Amino acid sequence: MKLNTHLVSLPNELFFIGIGGTGMSALATIAFEMGYRVSGSDMYPGENTYRLQEKGIPVFIGHSRERIEHASAVVISSAIPPENEELQEALQRNIPIIHRGEMLAFFLNKKKGIAIAGTHGKTTTTSMISLLLEVAGLDPTVLVGGEVEDIGGNARYGNGEYFVSEADESDGSFLKLNPYCGVITNIEDDHLEYYGNQENELKAFTSFANGVKDGGFMVACGDHPNVQLMLNQPLRTNLVSYGMINNRVDVRGLLIEERAEGSLFRVFYRNQDLGSFILNIPGIHNIVNSLACIAIGAELGIEKKIIANALEMFRGVKRRYERIGYIDGTLIVDDYAHHPTEMGVVLKTALNRTLGKVIVIFQPHRYTRTKRLYKEMAEILKKAHQVILFPIYSAGEKPIEGITSSLIYDEMKKDGYDGVHMVFTIEEALHIAENMIGPGNILITMGAGDVWKVAEIMCRKNGNQLRENISALRI
Repeated sequence: MKLNTHLVSLPNELFFIGIGGTGMSALATIAFEMGYRVSGSDMYPGENTYRLQEKGIPVFIGHSRERIEHASAVVISSAIPPENEELQEALQRNIPIIHRGEMLAFFLNKKKGIAIAGTHGKTTTTSMISLLLEVAGLDPTVLVGGEVEDIGGNARYGNGEYFVSEADESDGSFLKLNPYCGVITNIEDDHLEYYGNQENELKAFTSFANGVKDGGFMVACGDHPNVQLMLNQPLRTNLVSYGMINNRVDVRGLLIEERAEGSLFRVFYRNQDLGSFILNIPGIHNIVNSLACIAIGAELGIEKKIIANALEMFRGVKRRYERIGYIDGTLIVDDYAHHPTEMGVVLKTALNRTLGKVIVIFQPHRYTRTKRLYKEMAEILKKAHQVILFPIYSAGEKPIEGITSSLIYDEMKKDGYDGVHMVFTIEEALHIAENMIGPGNILITMGAGDVWKVAEIMCRKNGNQLRENISALRI
């Protein structure tokens, strides 16, 4: 399949296959706001498709060859299988096919792009930076891989010179970006089905860092060992490091007080004391995320007061330790975490905030990741008091023989942990979870699939307003 790999111009009539995906819907929104005629299809309706339809973008549910007959270009992501009938029709009609990453590069590279890459923390960091630029009056265009209350969704079109976006390392498409500023939050041995090994992954991140435009800069977390390995390579860009552990970083955070609803911390920028900052979302990891935002603000010459106000205003990202409601004294939380590192951070945050029990309902993400990391997942999950395991969410992958959630289950049971339960339906999970409710407990639905539905159904049955009243559910 031949893709347009170097866009010089963009046709006016764009059809997005898989338009309901987080990245695709955001890109479709921005293209529409820029004046392109946009339509698309997806297998299932959802919040993203509804939001697009409200804007006046035609969205078709299900795939059909005749949908694309008027398209002057078809946009796809790496998630679209080659056998998709709309894609096949486009190939037969010789309609140009554009990868999502190439279109993002086309938009971002024309502006002062700020591209955020890393295994974890991309969405939160991108959202913080976006809010900062908005509060500073810079009117950025924004593309985020999650639902952000502060921008009213996953995309925002602005008239300013900055374009802020997540950079997708999973398929190497972030190497198409030539931002004014790049951010690397961390580098884990993830997406090895694409890279083959960690060495290749590190090389890709090094190339990303060297892709920053002349006069720009790269912001990188100096706390992370793999980022440090990358930083030891010859780099052709100005580097700004940040962290809380490494004392030699340019932007260093110092915890003053970890609060139930967030944190108070102090920041030093190139040994200059910037004073204290307040963050109203929990977890030390979010302080680290905010340091990347502070580093960019400082490098762009934004006043410290404006940076501090933006961070204090930040309300978090949907499905990132998102507090859904209370049921009989149990806090219900939903989180996207599906990699052991992310899972560990979420569990640590919960365990530090309750004297009661922490219950996790977990849905593994992808067969390849489960095959590689099931032992690490099991070890992390054993830190919870009770665990309910869902079947693997495939994310479009073909099943691998012998790779199921049972691998995690058996590994957890191996050392005598008896708090794990295997389920196959939402109804089974609800039945078990409802018997675990108790004062002071925290119940977390965790994973990248549809496990979040358990939290929402539980809260709805108990009369909660769900996500609309998050601000009133601080602990």
